[in-house]
Amino acid sequence: MAIALILALIVVSYKIVTSVAHRFDTPDYSGSGQGFTRVKVSPGDGASDVAAAMVKAGVVKSSRAFINAAQDSGRAGDIQAGVYRVPLRASGDAALAAILDPANRLVSQVTIPEGYTEQQALALLAGKTGLPVADLRAAAAKISNLGLPEGLSPKTAEGFLFPSTYEIDPDQSANEVVQQLTGQFGAEYRKLGFAAAAKAERLTPYQALIIASLVESEAKFAQDRPKVARVILNRLAKGTPIGIDAANRYGVALTGKDPDTVTYTEDSPYNVRTHTGLPPTPVSNPGEASLRAAVQPAAGDWLYYVVSDSAGHHIFTADEDVWSAAVAKCKANGWGC
Repeated sequence: MAIALILALIVVSYKIVTSVAHRFDTPDYSGSGQGFTRVKVSPGDGASDVAAAMVKAGVVKSSRAFINAAQDSGRAGDIQAGVYRVPLRASGDAALAAILDPANRLVSQVTIPEGYTEQQALALLAGKTGLPVADLRAAAAKISNLGLPEGLSPKTAEGFLFPSTYEIDPDQSANEVVQQLTGQFGAEYRKLGFAAAAKAERLTPYQALIIASLVESEAKFAQDRPKVARVILNRLAKGTPIGIDAANRYGVALTGKDPDTVTYTEDSPYNVRTHTGLPPTPVSNPGEASLRAAVQPAAGDWLYYVVSDSAGHHIFTADEDVWSAAVAKCKANGWGC
């Protein structure tokens, strides 16, 4: 036992001595550095990859200085992908501390509101990130690159730019930014079991998405969304034009005109006052509540709805006379009918 203890002490002593000696041999700056630069950590990068980037950027004096700091701290696995503001000519310890501090991560936070159209969403992204809107539009037009769920082959990205709050790194390309939004749509789509739920309503997933976009553009309150979806389905079943103004306005906007100039007489597949069936594409990007409403509509025989108060709630009815009276009341009160 005495011999074993002596051998163990020798091994431990050797490791301590070599570690200390190795650290003294490692080229390293001292202190917290002067000035700042940016360093990008890509997904999957380990401490050695980050160390190489740090040396190239002039942050640390040697890769070993950063690697030693990461190993000694036991936090190498805490380094996250992103672009960071880090000090120049800093010690390995200071460089590690900088890149582990979330406050040093450079991101643009962008919130895409529910119901924004593709054009609105891309313009907002351009304004927040500095990416050219033309590049974002080109990225959105590459449908095969959007990573959409299997079975969806749309002609536009409308409906797939999921409304949420995103953190966007300054080095992300237009393609990566658009894919971040469509990737979130895919996650929500799978979480909701959207395809199977649409099939249960005798809809294709794309038809259900179009309905969700109409619901998003029409309903302000959660309790109204499943009822709006039911009205659309009831009117489709009867072969009656769905008559949703949001679709008409969207069609006018697509031509480059002010949607407020809509006459509802346009010869357009988006004129759902004169054409039966759904518009050819979604008319906005719906959020989770509207996606859910489209595939989980309320039960009812309603064929009409109209705004019923200044807050934006709706009244639903199957009686045309009741609806007509409600429309008159809505217009008289200026509730935005």
